[in-house]
Amino acid sequence: MIGQILLSGVTLGSIYSLFGVGLVILYRGTTMLNFSQGEFFMLGAYLAFTFSGVFRLNYALGILFSLIIICLLGGAVFIVIFKKLMEAPHINQVLATVGLVFFFQGVARIVWGSDIRFLSPLLGHHSIEFMGFIITSQDICILTAVSIFTVLFAWIFLSTKAGKIMQAASQTLRGAALAGINVQNFHATMWIVSTGIAALAGILIGPLILVMPEMGGDIIVKALAAITLGGFGSIPGALVGGVLMGIIENMTAFYISTSLREISGFLVIIVILLIKPTGILGVRRR
Repeated sequence: MIGQILLSGVTLGSIYSLFGVGLVILYRGTTMLNFSQGEFFMLGAYLAFTFSGVFRLNYALGILFSLIIICLLGGAVFIVIFKKLMEAPHINQVLATVGLVFFFQGVARIVWGSDIRFLSPLLGHHSIEFMGFIITSQDICILTAVSIFTVLFAWIFLSTKAGKIMQAASQTLRGAALAGINVQNFHATMWIVSTGIAALAGILIGPLILVMPEMGGDIIVKALAAITLGGFGSIPGALVGGVLMGIIENMTAFYISTSLREISGFLVIIVILLIKPTGILGVRRR
């Protein structure tokens, strides 16, 4: 039983890791914490449902089209709203992202209604038994996709020119501008990448949860808990913290109370900030 709980926790935590990486990328690239990230997560799931469930499009094409639309939407949101707010106080930026939460939730209710939708698993409702564990096809999809993404992103970040630009710009935007890097294009790219990651997370976890306009609220809390646990601003920390958060959530629900599952994210944030504010892999800065 404990093994099955851990496996389920790792699967769920992988989504928190993926979503958390998107938050960290945007934060490191723009110093902005995007509270509307959960709504791109929600819209990704809804678009995948629409393409595959309503239009009966090939599932892979439906996912591709969903990601393209969300990436374009993320870029448009930056150009229309946040390009003008990058020099504004942080509180203005944060309040703008909070406003987007309610805007996109309203749009989702208008387009898809308030009824709960169900996203079909990518490989159907299949499961296998391995060494006493029950592994569903969607578990395999999630773990495979997150593993591939992690390796791909590590390669881009560490071995390519674009990755080196990302590292340089995230260290000091003023220095990057003086070195000839187009900071506004960099910010737009970070928005596109982070919103695309959020949409991918929503598509992957959609078959395991209920697809509804408010689904982004829970993931943003759990992802914030994950990156706080792993080390705020650390990409490896987001990956480690996400998996640990998924395990903590499942263990709490099974051994203590299912009612604590929903607030486990808040509890983790409070405890980590009290005990080790830098998180597991975070570095104290002055």
